[in-house]
Amino acid sequence: MKKYAYILLLSICFLSACQKGFLDQGPLDKFTDDMIWKDSSLVNLYIANIYSGIISQYDRAGGELMMSITDEGEANRPYLQSQQVNLGQYNSSTGVFADVWTSGYTSIRKCNQLLDQLQSAPFSAALQQRMRGEAYFLRAYFYMEIYAHFGAFPIIQKPLGLTDELAIPRATPQECIRFIVQDLETAASLLPVKHEAAQTGRATQGACYAMKCRLLLNTLDYQGAADAAQKVIDLKQYQLFPDFKSLFQPGNDNNVEVIFDKQFGSLQSKQKHSLNDYEYPRNFTGFASGINDPTQNIVDAFMMKDGKPWNTSSLYNPEQPYANRDPRFYSSVLYDGIFFRGEVLDLQKGSAANPSDRGTPTGYYLKKFLDTTYDLKGVSVPNFNNCIIMRLAEIYLNYAECQLKLGNTEEARTYVNLIRVRAGMPVIPAGEMTWDKYVEERTVELAFEGQRWFDIRRWQKGPELIGQPIYGMVVNVVNGKRTYSRTKIEDRVFTAPMMYLFPIPLDVLNKYPAGKELRQNPEWK
Repeated sequence: MKKYAYILLLSICFLSACQKGFLDQGPLDKFTDDMIWKDSSLVNLYIANIYSGIISQYDRAGGELMMSITDEGEANRPYLQSQQVNLGQYNSSTGVFADVWTSGYTSIRKCNQLLDQLQSAPFSAALQQRMRGEAYFLRAYFYMEIYAHFGAFPIIQKPLGLTDELAIPRATPQECIRFIVQDLETAASLLPVKHEAAQTGRATQGACYAMKCRLLLNTLDYQGAADAAQKVIDLKQYQLFPDFKSLFQPGNDNNVEVIFDKQFGSLQSKQKHSLNDYEYPRNFTGFASGINDPTQNIVDAFMMKDGKPWNTSSLYNPEQPYANRDPRFYSSVLYDGIFFRGEVLDLQKGSAANPSDRGTPTGYYLKKFLDTTYDLKGVSVPNFNNCIIMRLAEIYLNYAECQLKLGNTEEARTYVNLIRVRAGMPVIPAGEMTWDKYVEERTVELAFEGQRWFDIRRWQKGPELIGQPIYGMVVNVVNGKRTYSRTKIEDRVFTAPMMYLFPIPLDVLNKYPAGKELRQNPEWK
């Protein structure tokens, strides 16, 4: 038990640094298990530490953003693991997304310890209920992440002692899905629909149903996913935020569209991230940034404002390729000629924004999540804007996909059009809703948010969408006139079905003793 006390004390040191006087309750070496699990303030900090273990897209900024292992993005650092993935040059010893497994099980252990200790904690019934609900939700969340990346996993639902069997085999996929769903349903029965302001960021009923919806959609249970989405909608707690372009700005943290997010700089996570430092163009930072960059492939996915593709619309002008686009394009991508933060962005190769050394290989930079008020010239400043993990637009799209698969095309059209209206795009007329239109809408609405890879796996389109050439845009100036030329950046590899799951890291496999080996994903043996 002392090892858990030690872990908790480290958490307290990390999470309570700005709570002046908090640690005056007693010297750190005087905390005992009895003190910890009988003090609701300490347990709240323990739970906050579990939230901080969530690995969000913002935590991955400057490294392995999910966008850069799909057709959405290209990383401009050859040493990043995303480059190994894109070229098919990885295996179990590479450790791709190893932190999802190792950090995930660390957090799962904390959830199990929390559930065990709460059985005898002297707290009110209401507080006990909320804490147990959070523990079940968080355990489900971390198992979901492991399942999404690696497939079936060993199910551990209690704190393991020295006398317990530690070499636990992987369960079946069906057992894993049932276990996660059960945890989410239990959490939903315990958690409130909404927390008071002081508890903003904690899991709610809506977050439970939303995660259940995502899980069941990705496992092709369309009716189950639709039912979960309907529960989120029926709560009437969420609305589409009216202004897409400022949806992700820090001034709009915790807005009406957010169902669940990772809170930075709050009680739930006194962490910071470095997304703005790593992803801003070079001329704004003064150092090597702009690491994960949008591709021409994703730029081409943004329709013209008449709702037609760029290559069939009369609105497209090759001399002004970025005019008359879906308004979400201007909120998601930094392109040549955009007016951004007081200047016109020049993305010619060799410019201040796109230097020859570590500029953007695609001719674009990410814009969607950047804090447009962030001042970082030549210095690294703490980033505290929240990372949205689940929002209502995804639930609408999930629901629409389910309805299409279930044959309810007009119901799907209704929810897709809600998102298009918010975006300022023309609605899809009655009788014209198609699967391709749905995919187009999902692609641009959720661009760069970390779900594209899982969407492509669900649709079994890896070779077609990931294993194809990646393109960028080259900007030239001839006689004072700017010209734009599509150019191939990279030929990518996607071997199906092997690459739909990542290999379990070798370090994890090696922890199992001979005769009790952890089963590797079959194609990666």
